[in-house]
Order: sequence, then structure tokens, then C-alpha cells
Amino acid sequence: MSIIKEQTVAEVVSENMGADHVFSKYKIDFCCGGGDTIEIACKNAEVDLEKLILEIKNINAQISGKVNVNDLDIPTLINQVKENYHTKISDLIFEVLPYAAKVAEVHGVEHNEVIEINQLVKDVNTVISETFTNSIMSLYPIINEIIETVEKNEEVSIETLQAFQKAIKRNEIAQKLIGDSFKEISNLSSEYQVPESACSSYSYLYKNLNQLQHEVHKYMHFEKNVLIPKALNTIK
Repeated sequence: MSIIKEQTVAEVVSENMGADHVFSKYKIDFCCGGGDTIEIACKNAEVDLEKLILEIKNINAQISGKVNVNDLDIPTLINQVKENYHTKISDLIFEVLPYAAKVAEVHGVEHNEVIEINQLVKDVNTVISETFTNSIMSLYPIINEIIETVEKNEEVSIETLQAFQKAIKRNEIAQKLIGDSFKEISNLSSEYQVPESACSSYSYLYKNLNQLQHEVHKYMHFEKNVLIPKALNTIK
């Protein structure tokens, strides 16, 4: 699949398996900043555009056997996001929380940043939990209702559309908070660089925080740039 400089970061991630790893490698935001063209994103990140495109094509070729999410129907997409992202992120947070608290307690005197990181992790956990609840209890049921209505060749009610927009807005606000929190965690940890004198718990915390950030960004991209646009397109 061809990749051109005018495509947005979100479009490239949606159409090319593994592109998220390449953008993460170069610290390019593919979720909240996914609306930028790859040309602008590379310029801002001081990354060679042709090199990035080549890396994306190479990694995509290695995993090209996987299903393109854009080819899946909406019920399947919803099941994927619940079974994959919700479960994986919840498990990662469950593992990270006690280590964040432990590292803050043991190393907080020498490294004040881990105290702030511990609080940010707790804040992220709260917002993500609320976001998942909103999606499961409101956003996904509304999307399913819209799909069922469209399949019956009936008109989607104004009330349903308004509820849909409110659910989307709630998740957008939450995603902004989560994204900002991870940016702060990344800055405080110097991009998850473990101090030389760090113990195994310190190393484990930063490794898993880095992974958590990546998985959360993938989840937010999936919902914002794949699932919701596909649902909106069914209404047109």
C-alpha cells in the first residue's frame, strides 16, 4: 500500500499494521495528534520522511497477514476493542499501580519525580476506568442501536444522535486528559530512562509504563480514528 506525505498520521496507522510502533519510536503522537499530515509530523519531530515511510512499509510487510481493521464490520470492531484493548490495558494498570506506589515510597527522597509519577498513574487509572465505563454503558450500545436502525432502513432519531455526540465528547475529553498525563509521565521519567542505580522494581515500572502508554495510544486511536468514523459514515 502506498504512503504519501499528504496522508494524516491517523490514516497511515489505520491502513498499515505496525505503523503505530514506528511513530512511537520517533515520539510522534498518532492519537490526539493524528490529524497532522505525516509530512508535518516528521518535520516537527525532525525525522526524515522517506526513512519513516520505508520503516512503516517494512514492518507492514512482515505482518501483512493480519486482518486490516478497516475491513471489519462495526460489531466485530467493538468486540475487538473490548476484548483486546480494554482487557490488556486493565491488566497492565493492575500490574503498574503497586510498583508505582512502591518506587515512590522507596526512591521518592532521591528522585522526587517518581512521587509525581505515582499520582499521575493513579489519575490515569481513574480516567481510563471512567472512559471504559462510558464506552461500554453508553458509546457502544448507541453505536449498535444506530447500526440496527440503519440496517432496517429507518431514520436515526435526533435523541440518539445527540446521545451519540455526548458520548463521543465525553471520551474526547477523557482522552485529552489521559494523553496529557502520559506526556507528563514521559517527561518526568526522561522518556522512561531508568537511573543507573535503580532497582529491579524501578526498571519494571518504567518498562511497563512505556508499554501501557503505547497500548493506551493504540486504544484511543482505534476508537477515535477507526470505530467512531465508521459508525458516523453509516448515518450518511
